[in-house]
Amino acid sequence: MTLMYDIHHFFTPILNQFSEFDAHSWYLYPIATLAAAKELRDNSDLPKNIENLNASFDRLQKISSDFLTINLHGRKYGRKFILALQERLDNLSILDYNNQMRHEILCEIKLTTADFITHRQFAKKQMIKNAQEFYKNEFTQVPSTLIYTDTECLHIENCSQVLIQNYLRHIEKTA
Repeated sequence: MTLMYDIHHFFTPILNQFSEFDAHSWYLYPIATLAAAKELRDNSDLPKNIENLNASFDRLQKISSDFLTINLHGRKYGRKFILALQERLDNLSILDYNNQMRHEILCEIKLTTADFITHRQFAKKQMIKNAQEFYKNEFTQVPSTLIYTDTECLHIENCSQVLIQNYLRHIEKTA
């Protein structure tokens, strides 16, 4: 028997890796923090100075905003974007993310820049709402997830999307 869940997953783009998504309803909420920007800077072996920290945070916010803008065209586009971005940045620095890379990914997932620009301001406001929702649920670490069933809500903190999918498969087998 396959149970259906609504899954609300708060994540840091690039730091929290994704695999292909299962059949459940995944709602993805990017969270950009200075701690994540510091980790991305350090993972990229960039000099440990405020300029690189600010640049990493700026790119993290840009990626989050770009994801949300693309996601407005449909969650499948948002998921395709994040998977393509992970693949491109696998051996690069977060500072390598730019408008050209975004344009290439948009073409790959069959969206145009005009489609993209239409929803830009809404996405920026949505980033603020995502952060508020994250803290309202008393989360302190990313990734964090809310899994809704018909009768309850499960809070999971500091657990990857892959582990959550494996957990859901396991409980479905025992249901």
